Amino acid sequence: MASGIAILLTSALAQGTQSPQDATVPAVQNVERVALPPGMFDLFGTLTTPRHEMANAGFQFAANYTVDGGYNLTGGEEAGGFVAWLLTATVTVDMARVAKIDGGQFITTWQSYFESNPGPFALVPDWWGYEGLATGFGDINQVSQCYYQQDLLGGAMSIIFGKQDASNNFTCPVGASNSFIHTMTYYPATLVPYLPTYPDQAMGLVIAGKPADWLSLKTGWFDGTTVYSPNGQATQSTGSIGPGKFFDNPGSWFFISEGEANWSLSGGLAGSAGIGGWWQTGPSVANGWATPSPPQVSSMVSGWYAQASQFVYSPEGDSSSGVQLFGSFGWSSPAQNPAQWSIMGGCAVSGLVPGRTDDSFGVAFGYVGFSDSPQVFQSTPGLYECAFEAYYKFALTPWMTLQPDLQVVTAAGVGAELPSAVVGILRLSINF
Repeated sequence: MASGIAILLTSALAQGTQSPQDATVPAVQNVERVALPPGMFDLFGTLTTPRHEMANAGFQFAANYTVDGGYNLTGGEEAGGFVAWLLTATVTVDMARVAKIDGGQFITTWQSYFESNPGPFALVPDWWGYEGLATGFGDINQVSQCYYQQDLLGGAMSIIFGKQDASNNFTCPVGASNSFIHTMTYYPATLVPYLPTYPDQAMGLVIAGKPADWLSLKTGWFDGTTVYSPNGQATQSTGSIGPGKFFDNPGSWFFISEGEANWSLSGGLAGSAGIGGWWQTGPSVANGWATPSPPQVSSMVSGWYAQASQFVYSPEGDSSSGVQLFGSFGWSSPAQNPAQWSIMGGCAVSGLVPGRTDDSFGVAFGYVGFSDSPQVFQSTPGLYECAFEAYYKFALTPWMTLQPDLQVVTAAGVGAELPSAVVGILRLSINF
């Protein structure tokens, strides 16, 4: 079996891959076809046909298994290896097909996460999160999302209500094609741990609109229980609870709004720039390894961020691939937030490797400036965190990728900077 897997990987790396659009799927007769992304189930006709028939009836199923094997070569808290995996399963109900409600979708996502002992955070306890799968508090099994989305006015407006991930609609300049493992490309460090994102998705209401073709406006109201702590006691994960806290909330809310302008330069080079603000109400504690014990209880923490992205090259007629530059900046009050400001920038390239147009690669750099207040951040004034990441993502098949990843992370420890960690990660991702 091992030799067979080796032959498969060697063949894929040497010959390139078939594009998702070319994936062969057994035909479903006498029904309107729904375009589905390729998955490993496509190898089995007995599974593929029912999958498409269910999608044509309005019920789409998707699953992904991602496993990271990493090793901290030097620096950080300690050298050593770790394994982390995440299984995500999503069911999408197309309300137009099921109940003739145009523009409606009901989405439910279940996630299961496991990590070895020691886990990634024990080896390199950074603030931002160099291992995007890691939860920071161990294994999880939870319904991570369960929400309803209704598009109105021909798609010019959307209303989303239910348990959801805020980064679906806010703070991510790279977009849905983001393949970085470090979380710096997903949100500014000033939003840790306030943003209701994996693994702490939360109940929320999001309203998004496009008053013009070039302008998008979004606002969100979320359960802020993740950091609610009137007396400095341990906080509760919103990812593991249902809607109850949203309807019986002690006054801890997370509000976020974002405006984004979009454009297209000569040659169809897409670009965007946005600015957003956020506000956490009620007493809260940003628990972390370098926060005071007992931690300071803050009230009405807020901040703002800006982000931008620009394709500087795209193959003619293909706006989904090319060279994309991106960056973000975030700021929050150093009297309340351990992370006072952060900046991030990088470059992502896709579809340009000769003979391997489904491959991608990228580099990114991030920096965090921490608060000098000993009541907020228990460490020597002037400490910082910085990170560098480089990856190459091999498309082995239309539904499986293999991604070598190298990171250098300098984290602020209690009282001093930790030695710079050099971490190698190998990620395998399989869509079903």
